Amino acid sequence: MLPETSPVPGAPTPEDPRRRRHRAGGGSWRRRLALLLGALAVLLLAEAVAVAVSGYRAARSLERVAQSAPVLVREVREQRFAEAAPVAARLRRDARVAARASGQWPCRLAERVPWVGDQLRAVRAAGTAAALLSEPLPQLLPVAEDLLGGGVVDAGRSVDVAALRRAAPLVQDLAVRARVADRLVGEARAGDLAAPLRERLDPVGEQLERVARGAGTAAAVVPALPGMLGGDGPRTYLVGFTNPAEIRTTQGIVGAYALLRLEDGRLVLERTGTDSDLYAARADVSALGAEYLGLYGDEAGRVQNVTLGAEAADAARLLSALWVDAGGTAPDAVALVDPVGLAHMLHEHEPLDLAGFGRVAPADLPDVLMHEAYVRFEGDQDARKAFLSTASAAAFEAVLADGVGEGTLRGAAEAVRTGHLALWSSRAPEQEALVAAGVAGDLGPQRPWARVGLTNADPSKLNYWTRAEVGVGAACPAGGGRATSRLSLRLVNPVPQEVPDYMAHAGVRGEPGRRTAVTLVSLHLPAGVAVAGAEVDGRPVAVAAGVERGWLLVRLEVVLPPGVPVEVAWRLEGPAELLPREVQPPATVAEPVVRPVPCGATG
Repeated sequence: MLPETSPVPGAPTPEDPRRRRHRAGGGSWRRRLALLLGALAVLLLAEAVAVAVSGYRAARSLERVAQSAPVLVREVREQRFAEAAPVAARLRRDARVAARASGQWPCRLAERVPWVGDQLRAVRAAGTAAALLSEPLPQLLPVAEDLLGGGVVDAGRSVDVAALRRAAPLVQDLAVRARVADRLVGEARAGDLAAPLRERLDPVGEQLERVARGAGTAAAVVPALPGMLGGDGPRTYLVGFTNPAEIRTTQGIVGAYALLRLEDGRLVLERTGTDSDLYAARADVSALGAEYLGLYGDEAGRVQNVTLGAEAADAARLLSALWVDAGGTAPDAVALVDPVGLAHMLHEHEPLDLAGFGRVAPADLPDVLMHEAYVRFEGDQDARKAFLSTASAAAFEAVLADGVGEGTLRGAAEAVRTGHLALWSSRAPEQEALVAAGVAGDLGPQRPWARVGLTNADPSKLNYWTRAEVGVGAACPAGGGRATSRLSLRLVNPVPQEVPDYMAHAGVRGEPGRRTAVTLVSLHLPAGVAVAGAEVDGRPVAVAAGVERGWLLVRLEVVLPPGVPVEVAWRLEGPAELLPREVQPPATVAEPVVRPVPCGATG
């Protein structure tokens, strides 16, 4: 056995082998960790660079899309389709680049990072939306050129029905794309976006909402148009020319008519006439239901009263029935239009040659047909009616003569919006398409909306001068989800001192009130909203209440002395979500004014 030895003073102490191995292992671990962190840093840097590059490419491409879009719209509107084609191709190419760049894996991975992901998702949504909407452009432009190149209705009064048939599936596809694009951008806008990005994306989202609604409407309407235009056999359209000088809830009294025939897109004016041709005819009002009959009575079956109700479809059905009772064949469709609507559609047209009045600018058409004609033909109403018939038909023909282009369509849209033009079809699927297009003049589904109407309550034409201003009060919370609000109507009738006897109808009322109009005011409200009270010039008045097509109808009568303002007000109460936020004013000759009023204000 070896003796134990003592360590030599100053010599190093021997290291435990286990400690040596542990220290060597620790160094290796640290080296591996360093390598891992370094690799991760490189990957993160590469990811950041890739995201930056992709984001830059996407942003630049989207900016080019934003620059090209208005150019394309302008070229199409001005019917420069050859110039529009390369713009559309460039727009589609840039949209594809934006969609690809924003959808690459680095960006998709980075979308998981809080806040940063919201920005990247928004860019990807914009790129995808642009690609969705631009993809069908090469197919849409040639069809648009076929349809719009000579106007929707060309100078030969013909519509390209074959082009409409080609357009139908393309428009339906575009509607689907627009709906998806709207949803994607809407979801992106819900994120926590940086201010500069939100400023760019919000207007795009709002425009997409409009595009999606418009495309959806077009998808419902365009497939029905070939049949409506005689593509599947001849169609007849009865056009009722109304006169809001003797105002009704729907436009005015029917004073003249025209009969159109459409076959394979070609329009032919077959006949014109006046209301005198229909005086002896009667329509069965009960065919519209007991509710309508109870509100308006059998008198609604006379030509003077077919437009008493709130829906143009009811007026059209009654006019169609009158036509049949007078010996005609039931028309396939009925259009109702007044001189204001004709003026809207002709706003870009040159002056019309009207016998006895010379060249009349479209803007002066309402005054000529609803006032000057009564002055010129005072004492000879047969001559006035003959003039009304020929002049209205001439104006309607002028709408078609030069081709129904974009200006005419914009004017027609304004006429529909203001209640001076409506269309009804006897075929249910086509009527559904017209309702979807918003041209049917119907009350529509229940919503926070109201309609104010006027009806001449005496045989005069004094409502030609009526001016209307509607105040829409904001809802005042009343607790429990209910609220109150106030609607007001200010009417003034600046009737001149000299009025043709037939407009004043002095033979019925006599001299004292010959310039005073008696007018029935109607208000349609959503079911569930109640009228807590009504006033005329601050004095409480009773109202007659009923129901029309599911809407509450309240009516009261006012007297309008010449030039004296009359104030009507209704106090409303009901569910806060149903109190009217929008009001359709009466279809007076002069454009009415609608203004918002704060909660609690009485103005």
